[in-house]
Amino acid sequence: MLTLKNFELQVSSTIIQRGRQYFEDGAVIDLEETDNNYWQAEVAGTSTYSIEIKLGNKNKIEDYSCDCPYDGDTCKHVVAVLFLLKEELSGKIARAKNANQPDFKKLLQKINVEEYQEFILAHATKDKNFKSVFELWFAHKDERIDTAKKYTDLIKIIIRKHASEGFIDYRATYSLTNEIKKLVAKGDALLAKKNFREAFTLTRAVLKQVTELIEYSDDSNGNIGDAIFSIIQLIENISLAKEPTIELKEQIFSFLQTELSNQLYFDYGDFGYEMITVYQSLAELLKKEKEFLQYVDTQIAKYIAGKRDFRKDYFLVRKIEFLKAIGKEGEIRKLIQQNLDVVEIRKGEVESAINKKDFLMAKKLIAGGIKIAEKEKHPGIVSDWEEELLRVAIIEKDKETIRFYTKRFAFDRWFNRDYYIQWKKTFTNTEWRTVIEKYIEDKITEINKQHQNNKSKLWYSPDALSLDALAPIYIEEKYWDRLLILVCKETELDRILQYHDHLSKHYPTELVDLYIPAFERKGDIAGNRVEYANLAGKMKRVIKSIPAGKEKIIGVAKMLSMKYPRRPAMIQELNKVIILEKGKSEQ
Repeated sequence: MLTLKNFELQVSSTIIQRGRQYFEDGAVIDLEETDNNYWQAEVAGTSTYSIEIKLGNKNKIEDYSCDCPYDGDTCKHVVAVLFLLKEELSGKIARAKNANQPDFKKLLQKINVEEYQEFILAHATKDKNFKSVFELWFAHKDERIDTAKKYTDLIKIIIRKHASEGFIDYRATYSLTNEIKKLVAKGDALLAKKNFREAFTLTRAVLKQVTELIEYSDDSNGNIGDAIFSIIQLIENISLAKEPTIELKEQIFSFLQTELSNQLYFDYGDFGYEMITVYQSLAELLKKEKEFLQYVDTQIAKYIAGKRDFRKDYFLVRKIEFLKAIGKEGEIRKLIQQNLDVVEIRKGEVESAINKKDFLMAKKLIAGGIKIAEKEKHPGIVSDWEEELLRVAIIEKDKETIRFYTKRFAFDRWFNRDYYIQWKKTFTNTEWRTVIEKYIEDKITEINKQHQNNKSKLWYSPDALSLDALAPIYIEEKYWDRLLILVCKETELDRILQYHDHLSKHYPTELVDLYIPAFERKGDIAGNRVEYANLAGKMKRVIKSIPAGKEKIIGVAKMLSMKYPRRPAMIQELNKVIILEKGKSEQ
């Protein structure tokens, strides 16, 4: 739990140091509690950044944000504000609030109507953004206010503020999307108040402008994309709510229909596909079958007949889903039979056959899918279909087929423990011993043969291959003696450490004897502080789990320190191991 008391211990020391420097230099300005336990501040750095912090009970830091471009967890600007906030609340600095400090709410109560109006007119004349925000806030007071235009103008002002020569660079997207998020939050608030029409007016304006924006932005951090998805989600929430009128839902349907013709929604992400989901739901609700099917058929027609294209497959699947929803069974059967080469369509037929317990048909469809995938050279799809065959075999309790596929999947490319256990469960304990020993024997023979045939081309020994292939089995079967034999042939420290937790309890002495030369070799090739610290950390890990090896490991640390006297960073890191000799706690 992050609090004002412990944040210095939970944030990286580098960030803490930089944040403290900002705090001590007085870079934090305008710290203010804007609501109960909500604090806002600005920090002057390369630019001026806005920070928001929410506190909970016992000064728990519940949430915080900064509009700087730092993409880590906590930036130096937030840390600087936390230092000031910590002192502000503890009363340790002269800037702490006192009885003589102005109270903003009391000040508002002292201002009369004429003064308010004078202030607003003065600022509205100078600041178009302020004027737009004000008019939108009170739009319900005057029907003549074109809120759609106001929202469009507002988002344009926000975009221009963050653009440089018509382009939004990587850094500017952070602060830009923070402002977009505030507009989306306003839309959520309007939705919560059941002001659906105004919420849609806002989202429609923002979506159009932000989507056009993505074409001339560096959105490599995905901030603008995330903002677009949140806007589409808000449109979906409005359209699927029960209370909005049919008239409003038809407006949303028409808007989506128009926007989906904009290729930007598909070229710069999956935004268009998210919108199609909402469009389809509204088509079903509003009985707009003709319009939706016409749109889908137009998309399908764009792609060359007989040529595979994931977008064409996507729209075919959408069409079938929609026809099912509106009960057009006759059209569905014909469409499915014409497009069984589409994986999702064939999978739907397999699922239907399984539900009907027509397992023969299910297997026939799967076999056809495998044939197509092999012809098109899609091994991943072949594996997917084979997993479907395994699923059918489990339902049918076809033990031989279950064994065949679980064994294959257990060792396919890498070891899969779940399939291994599933394979093992098809045998009795007595049967399994024979089966697994035969597999181990065959695997050793295969590795040795492979090595003999390719000896001149391989730089590694058959022992390394054997460790990779057999260690997972030895671990599952608790063959610790066999695992140790393989590990003892290893000289690489990291390879030995992979099996430390499995062997340290059973063979501590043997492991320490392996580690001593491995630590020395690692020290010889380490070349920077990160590598030295890594080595020291591994030494301490082994000492902690095998205390009996402490003296020998500290001896290696001393030897390396003496061997490389001109590597002060290495000596500093290894001293953290050597200090353990005197029984001191780790620093």
